[in-house]
Amino acid sequence: MNRLLIITVVSAFLYACDSSTDIPEDKLEARQTELTQQIDSLTELLKDVERDLLAQSGGKSKTPVTAFKSSVGKFEHYVEIYGTLEADKNAQITAETQGTISSIRVNEGQYVKKGTLLVELDGSIIQNNIKEAETQLRFAKTVFDKQKRLWDQKIGSELQYLESKNNVENLESRLETLRAQFKQTRITAPFDGKVDEIFVKIGQLASPQAPMLRLVNLKEVYLNADVSERYVTKIREGSKARLEFPSLDEIVYTTVNQTGNIINPNNRTFRVVFRLENANEYFKPNLMANVYILDYAQDSTISIPNRLIQQNAEGKDFVYVIQFSEDEEMISKAKQRFVTTGMTYQGRTEIIEGITANELIVDKGSRSIKSGQSVRITEEISDND
Repeated sequence: MNRLLIITVVSAFLYACDSSTDIPEDKLEARQTELTQQIDSLTELLKDVERDLLAQSGGKSKTPVTAFKSSVGKFEHYVEIYGTLEADKNAQITAETQGTISSIRVNEGQYVKKGTLLVELDGSIIQNNIKEAETQLRFAKTVFDKQKRLWDQKIGSELQYLESKNNVENLESRLETLRAQFKQTRITAPFDGKVDEIFVKIGQLASPQAPMLRLVNLKEVYLNADVSERYVTKIREGSKARLEFPSLDEIVYTTVNQTGNIINPNNRTFRVVFRLENANEYFKPNLMANVYILDYAQDSTISIPNRLIQQNAEGKDFVYVIQFSEDEEMISKAKQRFVTTGMTYQGRTEIIEGITANELIVDKGSRSIKSGQSVRITEEISDND
């Protein structure tokens, strides 16, 4: 290749010279002969140098490789799942009894306090029954008072006294029931929140099966996620986690607030819960999140890229470690080293045994070499690069 390059350069030079009509042809031919002899001499010299290099490398050429420098650092493994946000106070409000809607007292988007009147049902019939019962109760109490005074004076029969007393008690009970029924026609807010949506209109028939409106309080929300039962002993309350919300471009660092005590037989998972503050109502119910729960961590260990690890025919993991000669560091060889691996996460594997800190491991070129082969390092990479 070098000879071809020199000939090409000389040919270009001769061509340039040939383009000049001032130089005689015999002089150009002499110059060509001189340059050809120089090329032959340089070619022989290059062969001698290549033979010397081959002898120094033990009869083998050095394969160019890149090297990865091992170091001690932190290694973490996360369980990756999906979760859905929910609100503690997110309710569809329904009527407790049937009735025609006579009034809607709130608007969509309105913030209401607990106990605020939301919807009124037609309760005119119940109101008439209440007035009737109140009249009957007043009369019954008058009769009872008279019977009691007579009975206290030992006048009249005990039966008349007991009947009048029982009549009063029955009417009081009936009046209490009617008032409770009328209260059911007045639907109030069960908690502080915002009217998110109204489903009904005035004049429609309300029933316990049909929601009338949705009331939401987003001050506190929680995220539900299902985790495989294989992590039941590794993930507990207090485990560190990272919640990523792609729709919001938001990341929340938190901990597990609650773990389920039952394994779901349908998908062999258990429930984990994360509670989130949401004062500005930034998070919405049913929002999806990518959940990363820390289940394994080592503060001082060696981990290397997965691409450096190979397997032999027996399934054993190994890497090629670069070793230098004792007398001259320029001579290096790749030695096969079996390793014991641990957890793997995001393209890295923890090394339990087989590699120490500051060792050079063959990276690019590792698939085309053998143990004991001479190599030449073209680039050295470390975790700090």
